Amino acid sequence: MIGLYDFLERYVLRPGFFQPIAGEPFPASKTGLSRHVELMCAAFKMTGDPAAKTGVTRREVVAAMADKGHVEELYDHIYERYKAYKADRNFVVLEGSHKDGPINVPSSRLEMNARVAAAVDAPVLMVLDAPSDLTVEDLTNKALAAKNSFEAQHAEVLGLVLNQVAPESEAAKPEGRERLSQRLEEAGLQLFGVLPRDPLLASVRMDEIQAALKARPVADGAEHPDARFDKVVVAGGSTEDLLADVARAEPERVLAIAGPGSADSAVLALAAANLGAAGPHAAGVLLTGVGEGRPALGSHACKVLRACYSSEDRAAGHELPVVATQLSTWEACGALQRIEPSILPSSDAKIRRCKAMFGEHVEAQRMLKALKAEREFRMTSKQFVHNIYDTCLRQPQRVVLPEALDPRVLAAAAELSARALAHVLLLGKPDRVAAQARKLGADISKCAVVDHLADTPERERYVDALVRARAKKGLKPEAARELLEDGNYYGTLMTLCGDADGMVSGATHTTAATIRPGLQVLRAPGASLVSSVFFMCLPDRVLVYGDCAVNVQPSAQELAQIAVTSADTAAAFGISPRVALLSYSTLGSGSGPEVDRVTEAVRLAREARPDLALEGPIQYDAAVDPVIARQKIKGDSQVAGRANVCIFPDLNTGNNTYKAVQQSTGAIAIGPVLQGLTRPVNDLSRGCTVADILNTVTVTSVQAIAIKQRAEGKDGNALAASAECHYFGEVA
Repeated sequence: MIGLYDFLERYVLRPGFFQPIAGEPFPASKTGLSRHVELMCAAFKMTGDPAAKTGVTRREVVAAMADKGHVEELYDHIYERYKAYKADRNFVVLEGSHKDGPINVPSSRLEMNARVAAAVDAPVLMVLDAPSDLTVEDLTNKALAAKNSFEAQHAEVLGLVLNQVAPESEAAKPEGRERLSQRLEEAGLQLFGVLPRDPLLASVRMDEIQAALKARPVADGAEHPDARFDKVVVAGGSTEDLLADVARAEPERVLAIAGPGSADSAVLALAAANLGAAGPHAAGVLLTGVGEGRPALGSHACKVLRACYSSEDRAAGHELPVVATQLSTWEACGALQRIEPSILPSSDAKIRRCKAMFGEHVEAQRMLKALKAEREFRMTSKQFVHNIYDTCLRQPQRVVLPEALDPRVLAAAAELSARALAHVLLLGKPDRVAAQARKLGADISKCAVVDHLADTPERERYVDALVRARAKKGLKPEAARELLEDGNYYGTLMTLCGDADGMVSGATHTTAATIRPGLQVLRAPGASLVSSVFFMCLPDRVLVYGDCAVNVQPSAQELAQIAVTSADTAAAFGISPRVALLSYSTLGSGSGPEVDRVTEAVRLAREARPDLALEGPIQYDAAVDPVIARQKIKGDSQVAGRANVCIFPDLNTGNNTYKAVQQSTGAIAIGPVLQGLTRPVNDLSRGCTVADILNTVTVTSVQAIAIKQRAEGKDGNALAASAECHYFGEVA
């Protein structure tokens, strides 16, 4: 991670580092931060709030996994934290969760890392340890199994780096590495580097000992955090025995341990021996059994130790490092055995070594080229929903909800207003609505309650507007007043007259009752057809399905209009449309009247909008699956295998398909979203949940924003989605 970030810093302005699942703090950490966040902040002098560089804690992960109902909330929180951090950075390195403390993510750690990577659309650089007993075949299988696990969660794998490769292993030898690289390449996985096991990185250093044993230096400047140790010698006998033990251990770097009875003599003898060329040379001394507030050495021993070294020696790190701990010798030896070599913020030598090893053993430029390769921007479900909510937060719209006494509607209204996602207008008698809200514990204090049955100037204004809109049908004011007793008509007229930006209904009404007023008074000029789309939030992408709710058997002309309108709706939600008009035939593989109808619709749509990427007739699998598209379609196609707007030939096909996909994949289906109206009116299922209402209201708000933008001569893309490039480091 250190080497990767060091390399990328040279090529990227304003990079960042983020841990979706925070690691454990270092032992005896004074900050309580995730150890790698603290390390990266220190190593690269990162600015900003370190706490903003993490998503959730491991305790939160374990708690959420214990209660499956909260797992999705966990991913939502990670995504929101990441987006907030990413906002002012050009590039972010994300580090996958791995084992580094007492609280660890359960065995599904790889799956969680993959889901996070997929959610933020970040390519994964896999980092796999390579023990000496693994053959090239073993490593190939291990790497491809990990790759398959990531791809099963719809994460994109960029490549592989092997880590801690033993010098005797096959992968460490040029011919073994070449064979491994070739095997992986054949399976579509690039090997970017083989990092050897390094003695320095595998060693335990003084700063790690101090952290693990809560040891302190006996004098200022006497700890030397980068001092390295390979072996421990305990002073259990005479000074002569100690010196002999240290001499026998050379050339290994020895940490001498001395208890209270031998501390002074051991330190003075070892310090004196270190001054001479003959030695023996200890790398450091750990004094045990030193209570809090007690001196580690006698006053005379301290003076002699300080006199042994000049200020130049101490500045150059030549002084014998001496630290003291309250632990007994027995406890200290046990604690030393449990220390796993790590890199602390003070481990300057290890940090420098990481940077050097990455440059020496990783084909960084080839990796960067792969990273810079044009990647098609793929909006994930998390991005889609987050972008909708973010847009609503920036530009909250007035949305009228006619069914104010329904408990689900009140709960949704309370949440929408509490989160400032919309200005909610509820229709009903204010006292009855307030009483129902109190009964449910829903806080609607920020919502406006409009009595649509009261005799008000606004009501008369709506009567006049309805009479004008239905003049060709001969509607009289008396009949208009009667219609306006229906909350759906009243809400639609509020929208028509500019007192609301959109309406959502249907929790207690049929689809016909909900959309009929809109069809009568809100048809867009020149739009002969009102249609609908569903946003299908699949695990790895968002697809637009049309028309699955309104038009039963559209003609070729109507299919063409549905295709064009659906493309514009997709664009308004930040989806760059690639439109597939579906049929049981792919580009002439079958024939018949139904195929001819779709073929004609394709011709008309291209004629009307030559700027659109549009293909058809095409089968669903060839439209959305690139592998099948390559088999069925010869030549280049902007759409085949990459379609994100699917136009079904009739209501029977579309309605059943969206429900089948929803049930079989667990996809969230947002809709039906009506299109072809001057103001947005959208329908809820009578079995809707509070979450469904939230989604529909926020989608309605985005539609309202897009309509306003088009009226101002803008492009109508309410969600300004831009392709982002991230990096996700996985340690396995």
